[in-house]
Formats: sequence, structure tokens, C-alpha cells
Amino acid sequence: MDSPLNLRPRPPPGKGPQTIADFIRRVNAEPGGFRGLNEEEVRRNVIAERNGIHEDVEMVTEQEADDEAKKPDILAARHNITMNLGQAIQISSNFLDFISLLLSKEIPTQAATTITPFLRSQVPIGSIGATQLDTPTPLTQSRVADNKLITIGKRLVALNEAADTALAAADRLRKEINSETKYWQEVLTVSEKGWSTARLPQQPHDMGVKFGFSNAAPMFKNNSVAPLKRLEDGSVRLECGRMGSRSERLQVTLLQNGKVTGRSSLPRPLPDDAPLDDRVKEARNTIFAQELWHEINREGRTLHGHDVRLEQSAVTCALDPNRTISFELVGLEDQDPSNPPLPGDLDAETASIALHLLLSNAHRQNQLKRSERTAQNAVRGPPPPYNLLLPIITYYRHEKTLRDCTTFLAAFCAALRSAGIQSSFSMTENVNKGSPTAAPAEALMSTLLHPSEVQYDLTITPNSRLRILARPSSIFGTRFSIYLLDPQFNHLSSSFPPNQTDSVYENIKELVRYLGNAVPRALTMNYYPLVQEMRNNSRNNGQAGGEAAGAAPAPAAAGATTSWIIHPDDIGLVDDDTETFGVRFAFLSSYTRDTATPENPEIPGNPEGPELLVTGDYMEDNRRVHKKWRWTASASASASAGNLDDMVKHVLANGPSPSSTVAAE
Repeated sequence: MDSPLNLRPRPPPGKGPQTIADFIRRVNAEPGGFRGLNEEEVRRNVIAERNGIHEDVEMVTEQEADDEAKKPDILAARHNITMNLGQAIQISSNFLDFISLLLSKEIPTQAATTITPFLRSQVPIGSIGATQLDTPTPLTQSRVADNKLITIGKRLVALNEAADTALAAADRLRKEINSETKYWQEVLTVSEKGWSTARLPQQPHDMGVKFGFSNAAPMFKNNSVAPLKRLEDGSVRLECGRMGSRSERLQVTLLQNGKVTGRSSLPRPLPDDAPLDDRVKEARNTIFAQELWHEINREGRTLHGHDVRLEQSAVTCALDPNRTISFELVGLEDQDPSNPPLPGDLDAETASIALHLLLSNAHRQNQLKRSERTAQNAVRGPPPPYNLLLPIITYYRHEKTLRDCTTFLAAFCAALRSAGIQSSFSMTENVNKGSPTAAPAEALMSTLLHPSEVQYDLTITPNSRLRILARPSSIFGTRFSIYLLDPQFNHLSSSFPPNQTDSVYENIKELVRYLGNAVPRALTMNYYPLVQEMRNNSRNNGQAGGEAAGAAPAPAAAGATTSWIIHPDDIGLVDDDTETFGVRFAFLSSYTRDTATPENPEIPGNPEGPELLVTGDYMEDNRRVHKKWRWTASASASASAGNLDDMVKHVLANGPSPSSTVAAE
């Protein structure tokens, strides 16, 4: 070993004890341990092993025998261990002295306590140091100013970067504050206008607005909440979701013989920069129109008996053979602003407003139903369709029937007046006001759902007066009821009273048929007193002439000697002998033009309007005369016919005499 600091490789581990602790453990494992060992026995065992004498013969291999021969002597091993331990102690002591002497330069008080006395006597404390002396050189001196400038520059760059970062953060914060302020101002404006705003349950970081109706159908109620998304500039985007971003309205169209005669108006589309409140209103109107269109389709499937047809994109209904109403859901962007105004726009707009009011009333009825107590065993099925189309159809058809009835009665009275008969009519609308305590909205709904009855007071002759009630019905249409005014003195009470068991006439055609049959009876009873007056006058004149001359009575005129009676069908006055002379009445109209009169089967009704037809058979110059007179609502066409009173008096005054009757036969 040249130097105590030489590092030798670690020897391979042998089969003997590697450390003193291992050796001591092995000795203790022997019987008796260290106490059982003595020098004589050890020597004896060593000699015996050398001589090959063993108390127990153990079978070993050749390799094991060689290993046993190579085992060092225990004393040599002990010496080797002791020497290595001494070297280790010496090295560690020298290393401790070196470190202590080195530290004595920096911390002499603490380092002096660990220096050995021998080293302290040989070397002074603090004589060794490890600090390198920084000796400045010309090169390092020239770089000092540059390094300072570089340091200052780096600090300035860092400060500029920090300032830029702070300014950018402040700018972003300012933009964020402005955006948030603008966003919340719009949300607050919507909330102040009465719209319900709250955080969305599924999206707690977003605000939402409820623009729909709580009493709507479930599918529309669930789509009536829209998130209020904030854009980068702070404006609010209204996300309508499944409702779609398209603005829609229900448009009502009226058609006459396939030609459009009226349309309901549509609002203009909102601009992109419209206020949030207007966009929320537009979303509400759109979802209301979508629900209205949905309910119209539901109801239309049940109204095929009312000529309602569901087409691909519209629902149509034939109000009469010439007039059709159509409903369609259209987008506001699809409307043509160049459409000119039409004469039926007001009617179409009225129908559109009525549909919206009826759907609102349906929502109100849903709210009332929810507030009522429901029986536990009540069967809950799908809700029935709302009555939206049926009231509109009933109203328009009722209005059409009333218009036709009023037009007919006006022409009816005009035709009779052209003949000199004092005929007239008046119309009174019995407005259905509902309950006196009902709210105005309920009263309006009652009027829409139940159109008003209309009362007509018709005077055919002064002693033949009628009252006609037009009652609307959503199932049967407009039905008419006829009542006699002053029935005790009314001529029609005995000649042609209304149906007593069922005074309901299903349509205007049946009403006109009754009036057409009532006019001849009324005129017959109106002129029958003239026959009696003529008979009395003739009798009085004959008696007066005979008394004055003191002789037999003078012969009377031919008409005075004729016995006039009422026609068996009550449609005129005829002679009692042949029933071929006299006057007969008939009243024809466009509603009865396919029905011939009993006395005039060859004469159809006048397609231009009501017509009073009078047929007279009388004697003139000893010849039988057959003549007809016509009176219509047109004064010019009826001027040549003259007055009915004069014509009837002329016919009755020229009745057949007994001789002329025989000649006529």
C-alpha cells in the first residue's frame, strides 16, 4: 500500500464471515458460544483437521475441500481487520483535521473545537482558505460599464413588458366591464318591461327569459324559455332553440271563385340591431302563431263535415260555393311588400284577430281548469282540440245567411210595394252581452263564440205580420223561427200558420218557401172583404132601385151577381160555379225557381229576384179574358202592371154571369 488514500476495489464476498458482527454471530451460534471456547480445544481441532481426523465423517466434494484449504488463518484475518480499522480511523481523523483547518478561516471558534492538539501545535489556525481571489483585469474592467448598461436595459425591458401586460389587462378588463354593463342593462330593461328573467337550471352561468305562455300546450310551454347569450361586444343574442330563429305569423286569406279578395296584414321583419325587448316580443308572437297553427290543424281534422280541408301548407274551408277562407303559417321574410290592398282585407284581418282572441281564451280556460278540483277517478286523456275554426266558420256563414236574408226581404217588400201593397220589414240584432257581472274579455268571448240572434219584423199586409228569428248554430248553421204577430187578428193564423210542432226552418230556402206560400194566402184574405163589400153593395143597390120605381129590382152588373169564394188552396178568389174565373196569386223567387206553382206549372221563378205573379180570368165584351200581371223589385219593370187593388177590383167587377158561364163552359 503506497498511500493511505489509495482506493482499492472491493474484494468479492467469501464464504467466511464478512464483518466482525457476522463473525461474532457465528461464534454465538456454536454450542457454548465464546464461553465454550478454549485454546487447547481449538488447537486440538486445528491439528485434527490438518491430520484429517474427524469425529464425524462428512462427505465433501473436491471443490469444497479446496475451499477449506484456502481459508486463512483466524489470526491472520484478525490482524487484517485490525489493520484496516486503524487505517480507516487514521484517514477519517486526517480528513476531520483538514476540514476543521479549512473552516478555521471562516469560523475559527467552532472549527477550533474539532482540531486535534497535534495539528494545532504544528499549523496555525486560519492558515488555509478556499476562497478564490477576484483579481480585476483590464478586460473585466472594460466590461463593468457594459454589464451595468445591460442590467439596466434588461430591467427596463422587463418593466416595459410588465407595463404592456398591465395595460393589456386593463384594456381587457375595461372591455369586459363595458360588455357586462351593456349586457346587464339590456337584461334589466327586459325585466323592467315585465318579462320573467332568471338563471337557467341546466346552464347556471347564463340568464334566460320566459316569453311564452304558462297555459299553452306542453310542447310550446317547454319552448317558451330562451337563453340570453352575451356576445363579445356586450349585446345579447336571444337563442330561441327548437322554436327556430324565423319570425312567423298566421295569415288569413279570403278567396272568391279562386281569386284572392283579402289578406290579413303581416308586420315587417325586425332589423338585426333591434332592441332586446322587441326581439322578445317577436319570439312571443312567433311561438303564439306556431301554437295557433298547430291547434288549427288539430281542429281541422275533426271538421271535414264543415268542408275543412288540410292541404300541404294551408288549411282551407269553403264558406259557401263561391267563397273560401284559407289559413297559412308564413315567414315575415317571405311576404311581398308590393301586394296592393284588397277589398276583403278588413274581413281577413277581423278573422285573424278573432283567432288570436280565441286562443287566448283557451289559455284562460286552461288556467281555470287547473284551479278547479279534479276527481280522483277522473279519466285523463289528451285534451280536445280548441274551438278556433268553428266559431269563425259559424260567424261567416251566419253573416252570409243574414246578408242573403236581408237582401231577399228587401226585394220581397219592394216587389209587394211596387204592386201598391204596404209591405215593410225591420231588423233588430239581439246582442249577446253575457252576464252583467262578466269582465269585458268574457263578454267579448261570449260574442265571438255565440253570434247574436237577429230579429226581422215583416209586414206582408196590415193584417199579416210575421216575426222571424235567425239563430246561429255551429252544428246546423243558421236556423229560422217564424212567429205570428197579433195572432188573434192575423190572417195567416187560419190560412197558413207556421209549423206549430217545430217552428224551426233549417235554412233560408225553407224560409223563402214559406214566405212564398204565405203571400198568396195573405193577399187572398186581404181582398176577401172586398168580395163581401161588393156583394153587400149590390144587394143594397138592388133594393134601393126597386123601392124607388115601385117595381121589380133592376138587374145587377155581371160581377155583382157572381158568387166569389176563396180558392180551395187559399191562393186566390174564384167563382163558386166553375172555379175558373177570378184572381190567383203566386210569389216566386230565385230560391223557388225550380218549383212550379200549382196554378202555373209552366212558370218558373224569376232568377233576378222575388216576383209577385197575379193571374186574372174575367169577362170583357162578352168574351173571356185571361191575363197575367207581374210585379218585381224593379220599379221600371213593374210600372206597366199598374196597381194590384185596381186590378183585383176590375177582375171581381167583371165576373161571369150565368149566361156567360154557360157559354164559357
